[in-house]
Amino acid sequence: MTIAGVEPRAVVTPRDQAELGAVVRELFAAGKSFAFVGGGTELELGNVPTSLDTVVNTSGCNRIIDYAPEDQTITVEAGMTVAAVSEILAAHDQFIAIDAPDAQRSTIGGAIATNAYGRRRLRFGSIKDNIVGIGIVRGDGIAARGGGKVVKNVAGFDIPKLMVGALGSLGAIASATFRVHPIDKRSRAVAVRHLTVAGVMRVCSEVIGEALVPSSIVAYDNGERYDCVVTFDGFHRGVDEQVRALTAIAQRLRFAADVLSADDLTPLEERERGARCDARWRVRLGAAPTALAEFLSSGEMAGVRRVYYPALGAAFVTGDDLDAATIARWRSALDGGLVVVAAMPPAARGAVETWGTPPPSFPFMRRMKANFDPKNLCNPGRFVGGI
Repeated sequence: MTIAGVEPRAVVTPRDQAELGAVVRELFAAGKSFAFVGGGTELELGNVPTSLDTVVNTSGCNRIIDYAPEDQTITVEAGMTVAAVSEILAAHDQFIAIDAPDAQRSTIGGAIATNAYGRRRLRFGSIKDNIVGIGIVRGDGIAARGGGKVVKNVAGFDIPKLMVGALGSLGAIASATFRVHPIDKRSRAVAVRHLTVAGVMRVCSEVIGEALVPSSIVAYDNGERYDCVVTFDGFHRGVDEQVRALTAIAQRLRFAADVLSADDLTPLEERERGARCDARWRVRLGAAPTALAEFLSSGEMAGVRRVYYPALGAAFVTGDDLDAATIARWRSALDGGLVVVAAMPPAARGAVETWGTPPPSFPFMRRMKANFDPKNLCNPGRFVGGI
């Protein structure tokens, strides 16, 4: 097991939250650096750790703590996989709005730490919008909680949101409480074919103008063009009416469109998973939707593959022949946007900074790091700005 190219001296797997706290306290007292791993799906994300003595594998903490279907909340230990939680919820016709690219391996804690998101973010929001409470073990081994077990919770400092996307730099995620959603009765998808980026944005504009409510809008590149897949979920009549409305929009714009079957969606979902998991170079782009559309139209995307969420201003880009100069050029061209390198070949480590220029909030981030991890032992150097 390596993290951003670094192999630890030891790996330990606590069996429950109490052991997790004890392990972290021992490492803190000994002055040994450590990092947390769940399913191991994002081990390449982040800068090279400045030190790594021990990996703490949280997959042993994998129990349901509390589930109240009538309250639409569930509390689980962080080592449970997204698929395991989904299976339990499905028995009650509910689901958790976490689009992990590999749900069989991705753990709840890992999804929180990496701020995993996917196509359904358009309708259900990000993890920050769905997490209600969290239990953590700080970098110094002290256990803490934030939030609660109810959806309406506004008291105190928002620790749950602070931990989302922090890449384990503040401590271990021990447990989490999420709001859950009812499974929709019907789901249908329409593909609008062979579009330029401008065409994709036109489809989005018309969807908004017609007050349609898609669960997702995803554009898959076909070389220089895109197939834009719009999915609607809900009750039968409402979904069918929205499908007819989108088909009418495509006809009016003289775009080719067809309704997809479940079999049609499978290869598209595999392409999306591949863009997030499989390539030597994996890059995440984020910007205002119009700014990202302009960038994707600029000619910079030659020779790379794209899965593009136009309404969210986000894209996953993969390629085999990227390099440090290309990443630097993209960051300059997408000024004010995000260009995060989620994976790169070992030879590029050191030449390419994962996160780019730290945000204006970086001084606050450093203060939080010093507060939660006073010895700088917890995943040191791997997060934004080398914290």
